[in-house]
Amino acid sequence: MAKRARLGIAGATGWLGQAFGLGLLSRELWPEADLVILNRSGRTGGYGPYPRVIRAHNMVEMQDLCDVIVLSVRPEDFPLAGFAPGGRLVISFMAGVSVARLRALAPQARIVRAMPNGNASEGASYTPWFAEGLAEGDAALVARLLGAMGVAEPVAHEDHVDVLSAISGSGPAYPALLALALVEAGIAHGLPKDVAERAAEAVVAGSAGALSGRMAEARAIVEALRGYRGVTAAGIEAAERAGLEGVIAAAISAAVTRARTWIREDEGGGGA
Repeated sequence: MAKRARLGIAGATGWLGQAFGLGLLSRELWPEADLVILNRSGRTGGYGPYPRVIRAHNMVEMQDLCDVIVLSVRPEDFPLAGFAPGGRLVISFMAGVSVARLRALAPQARIVRAMPNGNASEGASYTPWFAEGLAEGDAALVARLLGAMGVAEPVAHEDHVDVLSAISGSGPAYPALLALALVEAGIAHGLPKDVAERAAEAVVAGSAGALSGRMAEARAIVEALRGYRGVTAAGIEAAERAGLEGVIAAAISAAVTRARTWIREDEGGGGA
């Protein structure tokens, strides 16, 4: 009889580790009795409704129990004491920790770097992933596991993961910045704060649905609104003159640079 596979999550009660673990369980993508969780606090977090989940006390115990190890810990907390996964499948959610760094610590492992975002807990993450040294069947397994958080997509180059950590990995950061700017602008023009907040929410949250599945049409949408030569057109053109696209480009460039610098520091023994 074939041995049942077990999956372990280090950092299982952090926001991302828990989103992943509970996504697997709630969507019945992994058996409750074959999920092993590890965290620093020893608390069960949101796993209370799943009493058959196994709790490991340390990384050595988790590795003894598991065939697949997911690293959902802060990069500054890695490597965890006892990390020696041998030839296991290792999936890392850590920003800025390269395959080369993981390979140096786990030369026999099959390694995946994945970058979920803040929508993982709603099952709406876009999760790019890059792999090295996978065995037959691993890619399908990785896709199934990461699908617990939303849409998962393999990328051809590890460098793409670092770029995407700055874009999709940012989650709600840039929409939240836009919302704050809209609120402040509304207040500056005399709106009550609560009215400005509701208006900004309608723009940022409401537009997400309007653009879903239509990103290829984004430029056409802007040009159509510009073509009305009305209120919105005046705003679009003022934003362009003020350099909105340049501001976004600068933000992404800074984030990508940080991801790449973080990797070099990590590989050289420095800190984040």
